[in-house]
Amino acid sequence: MLLAQISNWTDPLTQVIASDIGRIAWNTFLALVPLALSFSLFYQPRSRLFCWSTYILLSLSFIVGIKKYNNGNLLEALERIIISLWGVRLIFIAISIGLIMILNSLSRSKSPILQDRNRSILWWIGLFLFIVILPNAPYILTDIIHFYAAVRTIYSAWVVTLVILPIYIVFIGVGWFAYVFSLINVGKYLIKYQLDRYTALTELSLHLLCAIGIYIGRFLRFNSWSLVTQPKQFLSVLPGELIGKFPVVVILLTFSIIAILYAICKPLSQRSLIYGE
Repeated sequence: MLLAQISNWTDPLTQVIASDIGRIAWNTFLALVPLALSFSLFYQPRSRLFCWSTYILLSLSFIVGIKKYNNGNLLEALERIIISLWGVRLIFIAISIGLIMILNSLSRSKSPILQDRNRSILWWIGLFLFIVILPNAPYILTDIIHFYAAVRTIYSAWVVTLVILPIYIVFIGVGWFAYVFSLINVGKYLIKYQLDRYTALTELSLHLLCAIGIYIGRFLRFNSWSLVTQPKQFLSVLPGELIGKFPVVVILLTFSIIAILYAICKPLSQRSLIYGE
């Protein structure tokens, strides 16, 4: 009787973990990429433990994601990255290219942040990738829908409370704080160049861009193949989908949630040992 009851608990749990672990690992990898980039582009926290933990978790999540989510196929994994960067984030690519062109055109100005000769083409490419990939971090907040799916599969409250819930708390927490720490590093960079007066505007702009990206990814589900297979439909549908009442409400609601959570988490994170002077 006891073995049968244990089996009734473990069988669906094993199925849920087996089906979710790859997606969780891969989305964690995508969420940590902008944080790792921010160390090189903007500011590296004093805590070496934090930096190395980020690199190790980034590597482990990539390996597990390749094996479990992409069936061990590196080409398929790269295709997923391209889809993430290109299809789902088209607006970010256009905005990023525009911003980089504007900054390059102003590079001869008197602003110290634009006159820094240490910036190579690799830095600008890194900035481009940072902006494009950044929405993957707060996007993890929407993966709460998969938690509900897991709960419906597993009927044991104990298993949900002791196993599934902690997994999703850690997963969502890692993604969200990767976003928080990434923006804090951007703020540190602005302070370095005495441009801290633009910190709030930069943060709000990134919140809005991420809210738009989350809507495109979660609701429209566009990918790079749409440009090739259905270019006319893609180009005709996307503008209308973004200016309708429903997308505007969802984007503004998502923006508000991101901004409020960030306002709460930022001061706590800045006072942590990670940024201790």
